[in-house]
Amino acid sequence: MAGHLTIGIDIGTTNVKACVLDTQTGKIMAFGSQEHPLFHPRPGWAEQEADNYWQAVTSSIRQCLEQGNFADQIAGVAISGLVGVTLPVNDKGKPLRPAMIWMDSRSEEECTDIRNTIGEKEINRNNGNRVAPWFIDPKALWIAKHEPHVFAATHKFLSPAGYCTYRMCGNFTMNTGDAGLAYAYEYQKEAWSPAVANAIGIPIEKFPRLYRSHEVVGEITTKAAEETGLRPGTIVAAGGTDISSAALGVGVTKAGEAFYSMGTGSNLGIMIPTEQVLEEYRILKWPHVLPGLTMFDAPMAFTGASLKWFRDQFGDSEFRLAERMGQNVFDLFTEQAKHVPACSNGLLYLPYLGNSLAPNWNSNATGVFFGVQPTTTRATMIRSLIEGVAFDLLSNFRIAEEAGARIDTLVLNGGPTKSRFWNQITANVVNRPLKVPDIGEAAPIGDAVLAAVAAGIYPDPVTPLADIIRIKETIDPDPAANRRYVDFFEEWRAIYQSLMPSMDRHRGLLEKYSVN
Repeated sequence: MAGHLTIGIDIGTTNVKACVLDTQTGKIMAFGSQEHPLFHPRPGWAEQEADNYWQAVTSSIRQCLEQGNFADQIAGVAISGLVGVTLPVNDKGKPLRPAMIWMDSRSEEECTDIRNTIGEKEINRNNGNRVAPWFIDPKALWIAKHEPHVFAATHKFLSPAGYCTYRMCGNFTMNTGDAGLAYAYEYQKEAWSPAVANAIGIPIEKFPRLYRSHEVVGEITTKAAEETGLRPGTIVAAGGTDISSAALGVGVTKAGEAFYSMGTGSNLGIMIPTEQVLEEYRILKWPHVLPGLTMFDAPMAFTGASLKWFRDQFGDSEFRLAERMGQNVFDLFTEQAKHVPACSNGLLYLPYLGNSLAPNWNSNATGVFFGVQPTTTRATMIRSLIEGVAFDLLSNFRIAEEAGARIDTLVLNGGPTKSRFWNQITANVVNRPLKVPDIGEAAPIGDAVLAAVAAGIYPDPVTPLADIIRIKETIDPDPAANRRYVDFFEEWRAIYQSLMPSMDRHRGLLEKYSVN
């Protein structure tokens, strides 16, 4: 018999997280996580296997269920996931090729095709977004051009959350948040536009039926029950995007509230009323899990990934020390950086290890350290990595406010925000107080709330949040540090602008000599 528990699952770029929510107490009863791989078969390509998503989802759920006698008391389940992913499946739900994820920048030619056919202004009007490889459609057109047999066999294009939701209940569905990354989605009407889809060259039939995030899309099948351990017949909700579910999970539910989510990449999500038109397309728009709100969202690609790159390439000694001392290896890195003054003795880092998303949208961008001197140390580089990521955030912060977005509060979430040192740098760079909630992973919590609404436990997604979320700390900026950062930010931005032609030529050489 269904009870008072729900389970939320979030598919991140490299990790799946799941949690069990007790809807009577607002407490998280269990948590599970499982990594899944990311492949870069060629420069600018980024792919993942759909079945790896599912295996990580089932593993995360089973980890939760092993922590208590929960399965019979779980009333509903919802999944969110990474966005901007193009995953073609046949009419049996079988993946026809690896998913091309948001990092994949191979479809610049197809972006040009879209601009030459339907036009960028029509995409701006209908979908609220720019034309870029980050979205679903250019990658789908790349498949149509280079793998026509796959495109012809495609029954539906699914998101990672949509694929795993299909594995749960057997229905092809898409929540409105995921749909916001497809140009045929008319964001102010919450509907597909067949005319736009046909003009682009992707038949509207290849997109699934739309659902709001808290709506019921099916029930756990017998096969899914065997694979996950959940009870057959458990309600399945439509779920959301990873960012919008995380925003709900930290209590960002009103226009004017903003959310900085940090993981492998990061997102600055500012809530605006859906009816508000902002003529700014360097920052994206897609539906929040709450109807009536749109996320004015700036994705940035290499946030935690920058420090992870440094760890993987240069962190052998920290790895060994962390294992011996039982500490988090990233804490050892940030501890070193604390001894370097603000602005890293002039060392500036462009966090573009494969491309640049908002606000530059440059598939040829590459990572840069500028200002290396004989005195530059490993610690200097670590601090510079963190500051470069914060400068990228500041770029989007300024553009959003200049466009007319109101930012009253800024809430943090995600792995890197566990570092108070990192949070203080972020606050000093953007010159805003940062609210840090007393929760772990926010996206699966938001999903568990959506599942509870679908199961009829909560009347709406907002009412229960006061019992689930608390703000544990507000980090105020240091005005003196901010003045210093503002000066160096102007030079940081100028460096990127001056290097753009070199980055284009550099990418050409990488492709000419097949350097990965």
